[in-house]
Amino acid sequence: MKPSQHSEPKGMDPAGQHIPYLKRFPVRLPDRTWPDAVVTKAPQWCSVDLRDGNQALATPMTVEQKLRFYQMLVDIGFRQIEIGYPAASKIERRFARELIENGLISNGIKPQVLVAAREDLIRGTFDAMKGAPETIVHVYNSTSELQRRVVYNMSKDDTIRRAVQATKLVRELSVRTDTPVQYQYSPESFTGTELEFARDICNAVIDAWKPTSDNPIIINLPATVEMTSPNVYADQIEWMSRNLNHRENVIISVHPHNDRGTGVAAAELALQAGADRIEGTLFGNGERAGNVDIVVLALNLYTQGINPMLDFRDIPQIREVYEQCTGLVVPDRHPYAGDAAPIAYSGTHQIAIRRTLEERKKSGQRLWDVAYLPINYAEIGRSYTPIVINSQSGKNGTAFVLQDQFGVQVPKEMEAEVGKVVQEWCEHMQCPISPDKIKELFDGEFVNRSGVIHLRGFSHATKEDGAHRCEATLDLTINGREISVEGRGNGPIDAAVDALASIGQPVQVDSFSEHSLNAGSDASAMAYVKVTRDGISCYGAGIDTSSELAAIRALVSAVNRIAA
Repeated sequence: MKPSQHSEPKGMDPAGQHIPYLKRFPVRLPDRTWPDAVVTKAPQWCSVDLRDGNQALATPMTVEQKLRFYQMLVDIGFRQIEIGYPAASKIERRFARELIENGLISNGIKPQVLVAAREDLIRGTFDAMKGAPETIVHVYNSTSELQRRVVYNMSKDDTIRRAVQATKLVRELSVRTDTPVQYQYSPESFTGTELEFARDICNAVIDAWKPTSDNPIIINLPATVEMTSPNVYADQIEWMSRNLNHRENVIISVHPHNDRGTGVAAAELALQAGADRIEGTLFGNGERAGNVDIVVLALNLYTQGINPMLDFRDIPQIREVYEQCTGLVVPDRHPYAGDAAPIAYSGTHQIAIRRTLEERKKSGQRLWDVAYLPINYAEIGRSYTPIVINSQSGKNGTAFVLQDQFGVQVPKEMEAEVGKVVQEWCEHMQCPISPDKIKELFDGEFVNRSGVIHLRGFSHATKEDGAHRCEATLDLTINGREISVEGRGNGPIDAAVDALASIGQPVQVDSFSEHSLNAGSDASAMAYVKVTRDGISCYGAGIDTSSELAAIRALVSAVNRIAA
């Protein structure tokens, strides 16, 4: 076959449709400090599953589903939960009232309610939250250059005026109500806003609110659309942190989306850059490519020795509730929670996993230091086999599964023979193989291998004739004919080899090993025998409560294999 002819690749020419982000929104921070910063504690977490996540669903959650999801968030450890936009939707108002009237907002939980910077909606929000404990009132208006110019036709001054008026109204209503209020402001589409203007509007809001150390303001800086790389977002967060008024009374929050696929990285670098708080969702649910994934963020902290202050020790249960309430499915490749996340198919990876797991068990160390596995998945409630065998896998993976799942300790030299049998099955079936099927193939090929000889019984006695010698009797069925043959040797295996030679099945035993499969009075022995005939070698295996009979069974199995 001739190779096909291809012209030089042309790629994709942006042709003026896309220009570098920094040309539109320059960020100048030559003395940035965040690259050397080290995160040492968990941020404040706020789940926005019940608002941002819910509004992204084709079929939004019912009140009953939201209640179930809310309780799960509380159980995980969230203390700030955005429960919805109660002034904009009857179902969201009803949900808020259900929580308040049924006493479901326990001590220490701060519900957060979202509202646009409009007087009627703000008043409706306070009405919906009557009787609630301390509530975070989250006000936003769009500050994006594009939306100011095209969508709202508003000047910078008009945009600031609206944010300040909304802030003053919330402050006024909070004095009158019996619901304590913590105030949060978001310059919506922060990443599409000129940095100096974002500073100006946030400072105007801060000055209007007059935060104190007892009641700090939350300034939320959302990557409503992820438009640039995480390092630029970190620069923006550090720049804002340096330039906000009353910084000591300001909680900087970030709300990254995942449009460029780097939401987690953006959040992590934002923490290094001075962010105190993160808004996100479980498993990254959210509009378009989703919100930042708090499961990944929290467990990433955990793998760095930091208590995330969220409890993900039962990921399977959390995933089940999430999938039932949202109708979504956690992807197979989701870090930590995906079905495929802890699995290695590559033979070289399997060798490394096997050896480092064995070393950890042998040393008894607590430190999780296992090749290719960033976390002990058992700690997050997952029962798993880190090694799954397919046609790409090597002998080590098969040996690991047999030992890990069934206690079968295949001799090192035998691993290649066992691996070949399993690999051929995988290539034929074109799919991975289960541990039970591996054991079935192992038993069929090596332990219970049928052939020219069937062992019906075995007995032996030791004789003394100047040296310890053994006489063995094999009761065999050969091609349907029952016979008994005798042999002599220095031990049971040697005597059995002599007996087999007398019926035209001569072999040389090269190696023998055995181990116990279990403990107690019903313990079984597993024996392995390697034999050679005419320059060809192969293994057999045998199992029995008698170690001597297990060895003879392994010998007969090996003879059947080499005679095939």
